[in-house]
Amino acid sequence: MLERDRRRWDRADQNQDGRLTKDEYTDFLHPEEATHMLDVVVTETLEDVDKDKDGFVSVDEYIGDMYQPVEGQAEPEWVATEREQFATFRDKDGDGKMGAEEVRQWILPEDYDHSGAEAKHLLFEADANKDLKLSKEEILESHDLFAGSQATDFGDALQHDEF
Repeated sequence: MLERDRRRWDRADQNQDGRLTKDEYTDFLHPEEATHMLDVVVTETLEDVDKDKDGFVSVDEYIGDMYQPVEGQAEPEWVATEREQFATFRDKDGDGKMGAEEVRQWILPEDYDHSGAEAKHLLFEADANKDLKLSKEEILESHDLFAGSQATDFGDALQHDEF
């Protein structure tokens, strides 16, 4: 863990003074939000999912990150779909495993709208009357959801008198 934190710290410390400014600390905590930190995100994901430490993510490691089989129970249908997704879309070069660049494309797709997806998630979860609009009451009722959201800068955007 110390090695991982040091690597992340060193990448976040853009002026290399050994200390982190507020912005650098934000990058340290949320590396997926900073372009210069994306290599760290890929490396950490690869380290987390690559259980046999061969530097690649096999289909079993990929599935194992999402699903642990239960003895005597059939594998859910979505797992078979994920195996197919791995072979068809994740394993770009067809070698049966994902290397660092394939992991990058998996976890950081270029065409994915993070803000739009988060906004849709918040609306889906908090829109109690399903009118596709959020009232003050709905936001307050779902305060914990919004306080934990990147869309509200982890609650900082909710610190206003109008709320």
